[in-house]
Amino acid sequence: MKMITIGEYTNLLKSLNKTSLELITIALALYYLSTIIYALRWKIILDSMGKNVPLIDLLKAILSSIFVNNVTPMSRGGGEILRVTWISKKYKIPLSLSTVSILYERIMEAFPVTILLFLGLTYFARHIIYFVSLAIFVVVLIWLNWEEFIKLSVKIIKVELTTEELMNIISLKRKFSLNILVVGLSSVVWFLDMLRLKLIALAFGWNPSIGFLAIVSLANLIFGLMAFTPGGIGIVEGGLIGTLTYFGIPSTLAVSITLIERFISYVLSSIVGFITLIVLGGTEIWRVLKSH
Repeated sequence: MKMITIGEYTNLLKSLNKTSLELITIALALYYLSTIIYALRWKIILDSMGKNVPLIDLLKAILSSIFVNNVTPMSRGGGEILRVTWISKKYKIPLSLSTVSILYERIMEAFPVTILLFLGLTYFARHIIYFVSLAIFVVVLIWLNWEEFIKLSVKIIKVELTTEELMNIISLKRKFSLNILVVGLSSVVWFLDMLRLKLIALAFGWNPSIGFLAIVSLANLIFGLMAFTPGGIGIVEGGLIGTLTYFGIPSTLAVSITLIERFISYVLSSIVGFITLIVLGGTEIWRVLKSH
């Protein structure tokens, strides 16, 4: 897929009416609300580990990590390295502990993603209750086999952990309130992602179902993880357009939705992340990352 030019974005925005622009503005606000929730989730995890880091600093690290993800061909890996380095260097937190905090985030996201998967399946079926029950069963099964699930997740993510680090993650199961909070916040972020897509679609006069939005969100996740280009550029756009058109959405509408979604999640997020990295104290950490 060819690179999308600024001119194409400008022409598309000019073609929208006032109501459509208001919906897109709300969608943009929801994106940054999600980043605040990510920072809050990370703070809760670090607090449970006895490390008090200001929420604003965690938000800076997350915004900067989005920029790094968007300019490095490492999927989410580059940004996660920056996050680990940022808080470890500034707050003298052991690298192993900060790594565990982020790995724990990723592992706990398996719960809302599982629910999202079964929610997407409801698009193809009438009996929603069966899929909801199956989703609950899978979540309970993961919880009952927590240790095995953690070890499998570590292998899939391909992270080298010491025995002590692995036991630290496994021991978090005993912190019931922490697990509920982390899963709850992760679920809210996924809901906001779907709501953002819905608002963008409404801006173009289309009102997709929740089940269909779940499918699109999952497709975005998969294409993003598979992408080998910086920020998934080209691959994510092509995948999203292909997913929409596969389900019968007109190509013009599919391209318009994709342009706005990527304008929010890639173009603007890169600009904001770059400014955060340069202005708010991340340049030294960026140099450390480049040296490795």
